Amino acid sequence: MWYVFHGPDGLTRDEEIARMKRKLGEPDVAGLNYIALDATAPLKDIQAAADALPFLTDKRLVVVRNWLAQAGRGRRKSKAGEADDVLSALIAYLPSLPETTGLVFAEDEALPATHPLIKLAQDKLARGFVKLFDLPEDATRWIAARAKSKGGEISRPAAQLLSTKIHRGNKNDRDHFVEDSQLYLRKLDAELDKLVAYAAGRRIEESDVEALVSDEQVADMFGFVDAIGARDGAAALRILRGVLARGEQPLIVLTMIARQTRLLIQAKENDHLTPSELAQALGLHPFVAEKVARQARNFSMARLEGAHIAVMETDLAIKTGRMEDGVALDTLVAELCVV
Repeated sequence: MWYVFHGPDGLTRDEEIARMKRKLGEPDVAGLNYIALDATAPLKDIQAAADALPFLTDKRLVVVRNWLAQAGRGRRKSKAGEADDVLSALIAYLPSLPETTGLVFAEDEALPATHPLIKLAQDKLARGFVKLFDLPEDATRWIAARAKSKGGEISRPAAQLLSTKIHRGNKNDRDHFVEDSQLYLRKLDAELDKLVAYAAGRRIEESDVEALVSDEQVADMFGFVDAIGARDGAAALRILRGVLARGEQPLIVLTMIARQTRLLIQAKENDHLTPSELAQALGLHPFVAEKVARQARNFSMARLEGAHIAVMETDLAIKTGRMEDGVALDTLVAELCVV
């Protein structure tokens, strides 16, 4: 069966994927039957992973992240007017997907209702399932439920205060809103871990939130990635120290570095476009597009591709415990900014 999990609530989505992975069996067995691919994966690699037989269990799980949105942006029409793209090739492949494979497309952004796979899933014979993971309308209620799931309790005023401490994103801020909204619940969840541990069995009150949670300085984060784009290592490391000191999660910082690297690569690939054309192509404010295009000139494409690989390697090093997170980020920033 295949799945489309889309929308900005990546926290709940990834927990759902983790539950699916646990169903594969013991961790050692599950690891042999789980593969994750990213947006750059060719369709043939996705098919090869999905067609492989499970080992020592009866199911296999393949997760492909942000592939559908990327493929959708590359759609084109053939001379006959028919879709001539990887999406149509994927749709042609899905009926032959082995019953032993669960194929999950995990998308950070919400896909339109007109997306071919969302429409296809409406056909019960297609063996597809679509779920939108959207942000909760009532963040206060979500915080209370989340605290309870962690074995804690939080007062409503404290939950309301916490919801305002973290920047949810401004819909009018076109170039940052998607990233802000995707990180919102992850940041709340990280703060709740600290608060529940601090309260040690009693109810979390407003005073606890004031004591442990700092008002988020969003500008610092974007100043940090701008310093990387300018290859100003001294500034980037100085801002990084401040960002981590106020309690920002290292993996969230890494997500922002990954976003900046992706934008620089896209700007480099489209260096023939004017700033206004680039803004339209990437969905950025013209001022931001012009800044990214200017920063992209500081790097060769080979250097940016190396940076993309370095980000992935840093993510793996932190998650596997091979490197302490602060050291890993320092090393990555130095590597990205070295002249």
